[in-house]
Amino acid sequence: MKRTIIIILIAACVGVTWYIANSTEPLSPQIKSAVENELLELDEFPARPVWWHDDSVLAIGVLVEQTNPHHAADKACKVLAAKGISSVSVEVYDVVKIQKEDEWKKLASDACKSVY
Repeated sequence: MKRTIIIILIAACVGVTWYIANSTEPLSPQIKSAVENELLELDEFPARPVWWHDDSVLAIGVLVEQTNPHHAADKACKVLAAKGISSVSVEVYDVVKIQKEDEWKKLASDACKSVY
């Protein structure tokens, strides 16, 4: 009996994982490029953003001396929302530290789930 329940639970987990993986539509290259270009036009973002985890995370670099990382994450979420994207998380990193030391220390993040 326990063995049957475990097999059913494993099958259910596989089914849910498969459904989630196949039901989420990846972002088109045009939308990603539009988001990147709009962010690059803003003074807060001196470097091209990086898309991670099948386009579910957008990593942005900021100059810590000039930009509040939390406000930068919020601004990036607003840009994403303007493009109709609400399922992406934003992570903010110090671009100078990455360039000099190759250290990716997260300064802030935002889930971008709320309506802007």
